[in-house]
Amino acid sequence: MRKGRKAAIVIVIVLLVGFLLFKLVAGRIVSHAAALPVREMDFSGLEDGTNTGSCEIFPVRVVVQTEVQNGKLTKIDLLEHFNGRGSAAEKIVDDILAGQSLQVDNIAGATVSSVAIRKAVEDALSGNEVRQSVAQ
Repeated sequence: MRKGRKAAIVIVIVLLVGFLLFKLVAGRIVSHAAALPVREMDFSGLEDGTNTGSCEIFPVRVVVQTEVQNGKLTKIDLLEHFNGRGSAAEKIVDDILAGQSLQVDNIAGATVSSVAIRKAVEDALSGNEVRQSVAQ
């Protein structure tokens, strides 16, 4: 009986320590993701076309396809969103399209996915910028 009680106490302590470590690591991942800079972009300077971009912020992986027409971002397709519990962040796509900006608020409770989606769109659009050469 005594051994069973000691084993139960050890199991509870191990579970508690594991939970606290998980919370610590998860908190650090969220704070690091929230601190990642997302570039301001002038969408009116983008060439028409379709581009693909991606971003991975452990444990989230995102691949998007963007479409630009007449200097406006008209479509963002989430080709891949491995998210754990961050599927709520997918509505950030509507915020980006409505505001024609990557400078939108992250979705509460889905910070890592929100940032990963914004960074993937940034990656896609970075390949679509008009390259201007300086005449000398």
